[in-house]
Amino acid sequence: MTDWIALQARAADVFEEALAGATDWDAATPCSSWTAREVLSHVVDEQLWVPGLLAGGTVDEVAEDLEGPLRRLREMSGPDLVDQWRGVRAPVSAAWRGTGADTEVNLSYGSAPAGHYLAQQTFDLAVHAWDIAASQGRDLPWGDDLEQAVLEFVRTDLAENPAPDLFDPPIPGFDGPDVPARHTALALTGRDPGRWPRG
Repeated sequence: MTDWIALQARAADVFEEALAGATDWDAATPCSSWTAREVLSHVVDEQLWVPGLLAGGTVDEVAEDLEGPLRRLREMSGPDLVDQWRGVRAPVSAAWRGTGADTEVNLSYGSAPAGHYLAQQTFDLAVHAWDIAASQGRDLPWGDDLEQAVLEFVRTDLAENPAPDLFDPPIPGFDGPDVPARHTALALTGRDPGRWPRG
C-alpha cells in the first residue's frame, strides 16, 4: 500500500531542493507559459488551501479566508514566495498527518477522499519541483519510490480525467525500461524531458 504521507514529505523535500538552486525567477519553465516565479506562486497558492479544506471547510469558505493572502501572492518576488512556502510547509504537513485517508474533502470539482487529494498534491509538488529545477538548468531526481508512485498516479488518475485544460498533449518516446519513471510521468503531462533542462 502506497504511503502517501511519507511521499508528500519526500516531495516537499524535493521542492525545497529545487528552490535552493533557483536564482532566475523570470526563467521560462516546462510548464507552458509560466515562469519559475509563477510556478512557485501556484504551488504556494495550492498549499495554502490544504489546511482549511482538510478541516472541513467548503471551497467558498476557504476562498473567503484566503482572499487577502492569495491576492498578495501575485505581488511577491521569488525570494518572498520562498519564505511563504517555508512558512506554510509545516502546517500543511501537520494537516495531512491529522486527516484520515477516507475523510471526504470539498474540492473545486466536488467531494473526494482526502487520500486522493493527498496523492494529487504530492504529484503537483514533485512535477513543479522539476519545472523549477529545469528552468535553472537542472534535471532533479525525485527518488525511486516517489517517481514510481507519481507515475502510477498519472497513469491511473489522469487516464480517467486527462484534464486537457491543465496539461499539454503527452510527449511520445519516454515510456520504456531505460527511461526514468519521472521522465515518463512528466512526458504524460506534456513536458518534454528531451528539451529540458536547458543549459
